[in-house]
Amino acid sequence: MTFADGQRYVGQAVDVVTRFCAHRRTWSDIVEIAFRRVSRSQLDEAERDQIRRREAAGVQLRNVVHTTGRLSASELDLLIPPAEQQRWLTADEPQPVRLADRPVDSTLRHRTSHRFSRLKADPRFTDELARLVGVYLRATMPAPALTELSYWTVSALPGTNAGAYPRLFTVSVHALETLYVCHRKHTPHELEIHLNIDRSAARSRLRARLGLALMHTAEARYRIRPGVLGLRFTSTRSAHDALTRPGIIKAARKLNLDLMRKGPALNWKTHCPELIEHVLSI
Repeated sequence: MTFADGQRYVGQAVDVVTRFCAHRRTWSDIVEIAFRRVSRSQLDEAERDQIRRREAAGVQLRNVVHTTGRLSASELDLLIPPAEQQRWLTADEPQPVRLADRPVDSTLRHRTSHRFSRLKADPRFTDELARLVGVYLRATMPAPALTELSYWTVSALPGTNAGAYPRLFTVSVHALETLYVCHRKHTPHELEIHLNIDRSAARSRLRARLGLALMHTAEARYRIRPGVLGLRFTSTRSAHDALTRPGIIKAARKLNLDLMRKGPALNWKTHCPELIEHVLSI
């Protein structure tokens, strides 16, 4: 669809008429619609391909899903100026976090306190694992104290995929889990640490320099963000080692910043302030 201001939107539909009517209720400035038939099994790939083509041509899109970041002004720019975002993206230093500067939400603290108590009492949640989360937040989140809760969240014992891969905790940016620890349902003591990074940023560096040969990698497929490279670790030590590698840190920063530019954190209701204080104080 093309809009009066020249922006466009790429989407997919099984029933084009019904889908177009739904979009008309959202946007009143549609001036043109074009579509082509593809097989139902190819809808997702065709949609991603058309979005990539338009982004490469510099077309401004109103899409959130599949795009690499909003091309128009982002609300994040009001909090962190774009020039400052770019400096952070290429810098090497971790971000300092003062606990006193963090957001205060007593209702949220009360709501998630019981989950934090259960997590802290779990012998699998070691100080080394907690320290890993603190290292990750300082290394890969822009202005962590400013963006916490608004753009990224940490959940203790969330219900995500509890039937197959229960989580100990998750770090989420916008709507994507970017760091999480889980285990297979029937092997609770075999923990896996998953770290998602930007695939294109990682691919731009030599595989040997990133050290990815030492890790399990897979191209994760998420509707919220294509081109995610998933790293899986079976020990806290190997995950710590990954977060000392500039290439991995920069690829993690790229993914997190793009997700923040898409919009605010969607999992804020399960954000656990006590868990944040714990991991940042170790």
